[in-house]
Amino acid sequence: MKTPTFLKLLGCGLLALSTVDVQAQLLYKTKFSAMEGYTNGWMIGQPSIGAKWENANADWDWVWANEYSPEAYSPMNNGKSWFPEGATEPWYIVTATNTTAAGGGQMMVASDGNFGTNAMTYFWKIDFPKQMTGPITVTWDWQFHCTNEIPADYDPTNNNYNAVLPGYDHGFGLADYANRTADGEIGNPNWKYSELSTGVRLSSRQDCRYNGLGACGGGGSWFDRGPEFKDGKVLHMKTVMYVADGFNGDLGYANSYDNFAQRDGEDIWQTAKYDGNPDYEDQLGYKPMPEFGMRRCPGEVDPTSGINCIMCWMNGNQFGRYVLVSNIRVWGPDGIPTPTLRIDPVEPDQVKITFTGWLQAADAPEGPFVDVALPSASPLTIPAKDAAKYYRCEN
Repeated sequence: MKTPTFLKLLGCGLLALSTVDVQAQLLYKTKFSAMEGYTNGWMIGQPSIGAKWENANADWDWVWANEYSPEAYSPMNNGKSWFPEGATEPWYIVTATNTTAAGGGQMMVASDGNFGTNAMTYFWKIDFPKQMTGPITVTWDWQFHCTNEIPADYDPTNNNYNAVLPGYDHGFGLADYANRTADGEIGNPNWKYSELSTGVRLSSRQDCRYNGLGACGGGGSWFDRGPEFKDGKVLHMKTVMYVADGFNGDLGYANSYDNFAQRDGEDIWQTAKYDGNPDYEDQLGYKPMPEFGMRRCPGEVDPTSGINCIMCWMNGNQFGRYVLVSNIRVWGPDGIPTPTLRIDPVEPDQVKITFTGWLQAADAPEGPFVDVALPSASPLTIPAKDAAKYYRCEN
């Protein structure tokens, strides 16, 4: 949660200060910026600071020995498959691009066009502190870049262009990583769709996969309705998970989730819900909207585990078109104190900024604010001539 806690260093040495309380804990955030330790190129193993993006297809050798066949859909990609014999560099599937742009960059989800490399499904993840209760909220931005010309009369509320505009199969969700081994009969150590907790995807539309309320156990159905995205309009996404015992103790909401998608500048679409009006209507007409239960609930494999990672996937070869992911934030349920911020002069001609949370700066109190230092950088000493900014912390 952002707090308008800010200080402005004035020429006379005075400080302008404002504070408010914080209502939720910011567990993780990224804008794929150079300040966070990202560089342009291969995403896996980045950033250089803190938690890193990892392959979630952990054991390619197991797949090859137990499940692989040329016709099989189930084998998963792994890092080993991106260095074919004779190659001088990996075939990129996920990259961080434009990391040095003002305000951050994006994660580019793209296929390299090689069917031997990524004709199958690839999963990747990044960890955040384990959460045993909810609600847990994640927000992010999605933008699809299409290879086809967009029809002049494209209107996502009235027209259906799925037949002429190619879609994408890219997903983003929250999960308990221990659940990847839930199919214990076959012992597959790799991630599969059924082991996700929230299945939020781009396909023909932005939709979600859900299980029966409280059913857990994997499986589930796609809703197959939601906003179109193939004109390249940014989708501002929000998923809220109601983990067991986490929604004011009301188990009627246990292990369910909401999902909201707002086309930039337009109305919010609710593509998953736990209560309220069960009706959904779009350009395809009416469809009942059920309550959305998680596919795998936290703790199914390991009772001491919980929701602890962002999980993404790309399914198949989708060469020439791609998706940008940016501005990811995950909030937990616990309140934390207002971030602290202090600026002190340091001789000669320097100032020391002491802070908790992410330090942000702007030229005006209304922003825009950009991240300038990670929490681990406090205290930060900079030349006084460079410090005439408004500062605030985000925590």
